[in-house]
Amino acid sequence: MARGYKMKLSRLTKFFHQGSLRVHFSQYGEDVILHKLFGSKFANGFYIDVGAHHPFRQSNTAYLWLLGWNGVNVDASKKAIELFRRARPNDQNLWFAVVDEDTAQSQREIMLFSNKEIDLGATCDPVLAKERGTTRSESVPCISLSKLINDYGEANGGVINFLNIDIEGFDEKAVESIHYWRYLPEVICIEIYEKNIRNVLGSSACKALESSGYILIERVGLSAIFQKST
Repeated sequence: MARGYKMKLSRLTKFFHQGSLRVHFSQYGEDVILHKLFGSKFANGFYIDVGAHHPFRQSNTAYLWLLGWNGVNVDASKKAIELFRRARPNDQNLWFAVVDEDTAQSQREIMLFSNKEIDLGATCDPVLAKERGTTRSESVPCISLSKLINDYGEANGGVINFLNIDIEGFDEKAVESIHYWRYLPEVICIEIYEKNIRNVLGSSACKALESSGYILIERVGLSAIFQKST
């Protein structure tokens, strides 16, 4: 066992020396696609990560952060935001559940259902929570996606290079508010719960994004990646 461990370290060392090591954090390889889209063009880009979950584990922005990007991380888990505040202190790290426009206008808090403090399957959708057999619930502050984009897009001079949306059941409803957005991100990654590309293209989220000039360029796992047409 020890010999095998040493062999792996020696191979890793060769990667370092040859400059071939690639860093990958996201669940389905989304950050590999982002690398191809952005490369070294944006050494100081700006992201908004909605449903950010964790600074590094299964993160679609960790790779960008390592490149020198900064931005806004939002999550309904207070514990997750505490981790972000320690790991990415120069980012804006916000404790909110991000919801659709109608929900945000009618209430200031919403119930979050989960099985643990930091839970990739946590949701504010009671139907989805029942399907997932969640065992915990707590009231958390909520905010609309459009308010986040408008407030923090304005603070960054109207530039949002990347928007990541992973809010477990509210993704499509939230993106339908795109006509309220004063600033349009260059690239958007959103979870769309459909089994095939035909259904993804027919989803309300895809239609809303296409109507605002976006093109679906990649689908990996549940993530659909859209790019603003020029």
